[in-house]
Amino acid sequence: MRNELEEQLMRTFLEHLILTGQREIAAAAVDGLIDRMWGEQGNGWAGLYLDLPPFGYSFIARNKELQQIASMALRSVSSGHLRDEAGDPLIDYPIEFRMKLVDTEDGWRDTVREMISNYKGSNQGLVTQLLAARNGRPVITYNELKYASQAEVKIAMELEARKVLFFPLAVAVRADTGEAWQDHREVDFLICHDGFWGILEIAYHPNRFEQDAEKMAWFKKAGILCIEHRTSEKCYNNPATVVNEFLAILAKHKR
Repeated sequence: MRNELEEQLMRTFLEHLILTGQREIAAAAVDGLIDRMWGEQGNGWAGLYLDLPPFGYSFIARNKELQQIASMALRSVSSGHLRDEAGDPLIDYPIEFRMKLVDTEDGWRDTVREMISNYKGSNQGLVTQLLAARNGRPVITYNELKYASQAEVKIAMELEARKVLFFPLAVAVRADTGEAWQDHREVDFLICHDGFWGILEIAYHPNRFEQDAEKMAWFKKAGILCIEHRTSEKCYNNPATVVNEFLAILAKHKR
């Protein structure tokens, strides 16, 4: 049975993450909980479980860097508050990540069957997924959507926090040539704010001027004139600044 200390630890853990600039981890963990790892006799503490909702688990527990940050934060918060079966302060203890189980409701099997029958799949992140499979690297899933990097996830979280409408890794189609590789273009973020549309691209590779210019021209032909590029480093380290700059530039296209 959960007690008040577990709730206090979770509350303090989330605030500590926010104050130390780890808002994306806090957002992924906010619907999670901390559970006690019991001692051998069923008394005292032996360690901690951090139970994360499915999307939060995919975001944190499968990324070693984020997992290490979350573990260090939770250890800082819980240090001095846990006692073993003898009543002594717990010094060295494990922290394990688990996926939080979904609560059941009456008729939950029928709900799942309906989800299965109505699922139509998605072309969101299609190009990214194909390239990732070819290059042998994983696609990141956050909040049930695909992203190519943690930098993109940071931007997504910033846009979510501001309640800005956006389409991550949206596949655009215009049948100019009849060749899919020329008629399909994927953008990192298609953003709509106050009725105006713009594209934010996150750059990973230098010396791609010709490819980027051709892609920009393809979208400008359709009337999307605000197309901005930012480096992955800047997006990861300063997502708020990137979004501020983009929205300010997009606002100028209203004139």
